[in-house]
Amino acid sequence: MSEIKQKYAILGYPLAHSLSPGIHNAAFSDWKIKAFYERRPIPPADFSQTIQKLKKESWGGFNVTIPFKQRIIPFLDRIDPLAEKIGAVNTIKVDKLGRWVGFNTDYIGFLKPLEVHAKSIHSCLIIGSGGVARAVAFGILDTITPKSLTILNRTAAKAKNLIDSLRKYKAIHYKYGSLDYGSKQKYDLIVNATSVGMTGFENDVPIEIADKVSKSTIVYEIIYKPLQTPLLKKASSMGLITFNGWPMLIYQAEAAFKIWTGKPYSSELLYSLLNKF
Repeated sequence: MSEIKQKYAILGYPLAHSLSPGIHNAAFSDWKIKAFYERRPIPPADFSQTIQKLKKESWGGFNVTIPFKQRIIPFLDRIDPLAEKIGAVNTIKVDKLGRWVGFNTDYIGFLKPLEVHAKSIHSCLIIGSGGVARAVAFGILDTITPKSLTILNRTAAKAKNLIDSLRKYKAIHYKYGSLDYGSKQKYDLIVNATSVGMTGFENDVPIEIADKVSKSTIVYEIIYKPLQTPLLKKASSMGLITFNGWPMLIYQAEAAFKIWTGKPYSSELLYSLLNKF
């Protein structure tokens, strides 16, 4: 008889690009935990029906990615206060009573690479207003505390909705607009929190940055596949500091693993993962 293993999965659509199974299965193996992690792509039209089915099955937990980080919330039995504040969930733990508890570890993963730069960041631009953008925005307000924050989105009304949430949380100077927003303000930090530039969209940039950067601007992609998006290539050619989404992926995954198992990644595994590419 085959050994029974606890099941974990990533929920999203599409998921062919996701490297999360390899990361988490390596961690389960490292700790000799009898568990496995898989991709569970859910077409958006089937989301509600599929989630109801999953809730009747035996699972240890989930990661949640685009486009479901906000849509999943009504299906949770409880939500961590930080995730509730952010308004997006990327990690679910199924507790001993079978209750789905939502968390946000994108917040942790995003901030880790910026720790040494935090004091020099006074103005920020976030491109996008979805679940990741919400975690990025609240993380910036909590730990970097800039003087100004601008959010640009394909639909300006969605950018405004996020700004309205942020205003209730912290009083700084906010701006919002669509992707063709004409301001030539220079930013210390520019974050692409959209899928533009991801595999399948490799020839695109979310916005043109030439008139929005100074010599010390940091350009940060949440995308990790490809590691060098058109936006990062452009920023690198201008001599700017750049980060891709790979460290964020690893650190948010470790935080999720701690929620599920109570254990961190070993230092050897963490080093191996961070230096994989």
